[in-house]
Amino acid sequence: MPGAQNDQHDFIPALSAVEACSRIFSLTGALERTARGEKRAIVALRDALDLDIDIVRTNAEMAARIAEKLEVDWLSSYEDHTKVNLNGLNALLMGTSNAYHQGAMRNLASNRPLGLQDFLWQDFQPAASKIEAVNRLSSLTKSGPEWLGPGSKEHKRVLINLAAGLAPDIDTRLSKSKLGAALASEFEAPWLPECESTGETISLQGLNTLLAGAERRMGILGASRAVLQGTPEEEGQMLVNALLDGWRSHKQKDGSKRVIWDGRKTINWMIENGINNGPYQNEWQGFYWEARGLQILNAAFSPNPNPPAAKYINTIFDYSLRFVWDLKAHTEYWANSQNTKISGSKTGAPLNDQQAMDACIADQGLGFLVVSGIGIEDSDHAFVEWHRKLKASVGKKSSPSNSGESRRRKAAFVPLHVDAMYFRDVLNFEGAKAAGIITGFNQGAQAPKSTGTPGKLRPKKYLLKSQVARTSQFCVASATW
Repeated sequence: MPGAQNDQHDFIPALSAVEACSRIFSLTGALERTARGEKRAIVALRDALDLDIDIVRTNAEMAARIAEKLEVDWLSSYEDHTKVNLNGLNALLMGTSNAYHQGAMRNLASNRPLGLQDFLWQDFQPAASKIEAVNRLSSLTKSGPEWLGPGSKEHKRVLINLAAGLAPDIDTRLSKSKLGAALASEFEAPWLPECESTGETISLQGLNTLLAGAERRMGILGASRAVLQGTPEEEGQMLVNALLDGWRSHKQKDGSKRVIWDGRKTINWMIENGINNGPYQNEWQGFYWEARGLQILNAAFSPNPNPPAAKYINTIFDYSLRFVWDLKAHTEYWANSQNTKISGSKTGAPLNDQQAMDACIADQGLGFLVVSGIGIEDSDHAFVEWHRKLKASVGKKSSPSNSGESRRRKAAFVPLHVDAMYFRDVLNFEGAKAAGIITGFNQGAQAPKSTGTPGKLRPKKYLLKSQVARTSQFCVASATW
């Protein structure tokens, strides 16, 4: 069991516009959750609050009306002409979050199947995505965490397990679509044409229909508002599976299939989606992993109405359902631009402030979702020149190095695998230290403001030896691209 949860909801502001919008989509139950969509997020709030505001009004005008309904003070500084800035989105997000946790806001239930509109199904809380749906179905049958196949297709075993647990007389040799229809009939849930897609695929509506029927059969309709798996292993595997599905591998020029984060494209994505600091950092892949990863997780799973504490001292950990997690990226190998020479990295993965981690682990445990991969070196320095020009274009100077030597730069990053590491309590964490998996890490000083001056000292962090940890008891889930 995790530690004590918040008696009163503690609001954690979004760090970017894309995070704010994705969290608003998730809290309102809106269907659109994967784009920045400032206007769509505001419209979702309007609808969830049953406000009569004409959509032709500007974003700022709509936001001011919504803030009034949410009892949030609306300041002129929240507006940039007709648009809403990050501070304004956070003000709306805070009000939305409070309303959600108080049960004072209508859930849009955009994923509610068309046949489940009458009062018999009014308590049903639809899954936000296919990966949430299959995991909620799997949790009903205690079949373990699920993942999606190629093309985000659900596995037939989800339906077979459901039949075995709740409808053992059904012939599971039926095709997947016919099995879905047979289960829906057994559960007295309407199976409409929209429940199926081409290629023997069950749609999200179909999975939600089966989920509603199964919950009703078990007498727990509406009880599973969020996916709350029972253990860190189960939740960790579920989150790892969702992240893996969020980045699908593609065929490359050399014929191989893999994921590649091109530095320029990735940085431009962060700029377009309002990630303020990450695009201008040397370790841009870590900021991208966090921003895009949070967007994927917010889209995949309904939020926990009673989340665990995620802020300790001055550190805010990234994500939680039943357990608290932080997203980290680690360069495990280096390769030149032609991938003809690969060498191992000598460093571990920096984690968070030691005091904050100690406090969280003592209170409730703490997990990390770590992506490890290959850094493609900027061999010809073309990327770093482009990056410096980009920073200069927005008035950001390239800071001098404390050592006087330029750091090795990445022009691209190839993610290889993602691991869920979890430390249950102080004794467990001390075991990781004793095994050399966790070590102390004296962070280097910040880059100096000007040449010849020292950079500001930073607090001590912990370092994770991820390659060693991957084969240890502390790695609770893993997946490879």
